[in-house]
Amino acid sequence: MSRRPSAAIGVLLLAAAASCSGATPGAQPPGRDSSKKGPLDVAKARGRPLIGVQRWDMYSGRGATQAQELGYLPGKQGFLKDAEWHDRAPFFCRLAKDVDRVRHPAGAGPLWFNHPFSRELLQKTMDQEIRYAHDAGIDFFIYNGPARKLYANGWELKNNLDCHMASKVPEAGKMKFVWALYGHSAIKYTRSKVAAMMDETMEYVVRPNWQRVMDHRPLVIVLWPGTFKKDLEGAPGKERMSGAEFVEYVRSRVKAKGFKNPYVVGCIVPARSFRHAAELKRDGYDAFADYAGSYGGRVGERDKSPTYAQATDALLKTFEKDFLGKGLPFLPPVTSMQYPWPRALDDKTGKPKKKWYHYQWPKKGDVADRIRRAFDFVAAHPKECEAQTVTMYSWNEHSEGGGLCPTMGEPPKYEPDTTWLDEAAGALAEWEYR
Repeated sequence: MSRRPSAAIGVLLLAAAASCSGATPGAQPPGRDSSKKGPLDVAKARGRPLIGVQRWDMYSGRGATQAQELGYLPGKQGFLKDAEWHDRAPFFCRLAKDVDRVRHPAGAGPLWFNHPFSRELLQKTMDQEIRYAHDAGIDFFIYNGPARKLYANGWELKNNLDCHMASKVPEAGKMKFVWALYGHSAIKYTRSKVAAMMDETMEYVVRPNWQRVMDHRPLVIVLWPGTFKKDLEGAPGKERMSGAEFVEYVRSRVKAKGFKNPYVVGCIVPARSFRHAAELKRDGYDAFADYAGSYGGRVGERDKSPTYAQATDALLKTFEKDFLGKGLPFLPPVTSMQYPWPRALDDKTGKPKKKWYHYQWPKKGDVADRIRRAFDFVAAHPKECEAQTVTMYSWNEHSEGGGLCPTMGEPPKYEPDTTWLDEAAGALAEWEYR
């Protein structure tokens, strides 16, 4: 596995600053595609389909980072704590023994990042993540997490989004994003809570780098749409909303700012959104999508599973068999990897499980091939894939076995490993409509 960062996406020492804001809300950029053009025309003018990568920001240094993911502080899980998984740690991590400037607490685990918490270090780290993604050709990040107006610390999932919004590196304003509406069951949504969530969401939608699709329609992704619907339909009195009323309310809030009708996507967590297409259509969603969606693995002993290439074949067959013909467009899921063995732990004992759902790590060329074939599928189905957009699980689900974010290089140099991101970058640069 390569440990050498490519020239295209290596570490950039940039001093210039650029503002992420400043555009008039609702204003259309110069040279905007004409509304007379069809979705495929718009995509062809752009050059290729869009690709957005899911983020799971549990590596900021706060919240569950230290215990759940790294195992630096005492906790139940510590998925990457074992030395076997240190090569899956994000590029900004270090072995604790090599971080002399920190007085480590008694019993600290071997893998460290940002403890005690430093906003400055997180900002520097996030700036580099943005550079990596932007220079590789990733079109947008998909952030998620509860609104802080509803859940004070938002499980610390918004720390990296905060840094993206505050970033002064030129790439930050160019790197598009969305903040998915977070329908987690712990929040128990009501009409008032939806309003508060949308108040916070609109602070982001008005930014010029919120992702648009088709003819400049703001992309709005709804995670756990079924949970939103269940909570709202069970809410008391005037706090009640139907699923259709929820979708229409989201639309109205975006359009009230002068934007075009948003492209609202019901995103099922983790997968098999096609089973919910009919209900999502009735409630007024424009499309369906998966949060993850690998569709090529099986439960088995480690590495006694399909190869990555076989899983890609299965993924494309699933698109053909299960995603098409549902009467509702969709954003195909293009899982980067599905090798979650760091998490194959028994919930009660914490001991490793002998069997787990997975397929094997990609070999050279596998990631690029999957991206190319997914783009080919999207181009071949302009009606069902009208947004000409794919989503990828994921940027940084390191312990769950999927991620394009560069990983920690070997000590003492800690040169980031950009192998898979380099490969994705090549596919994104080379693909074109035929």
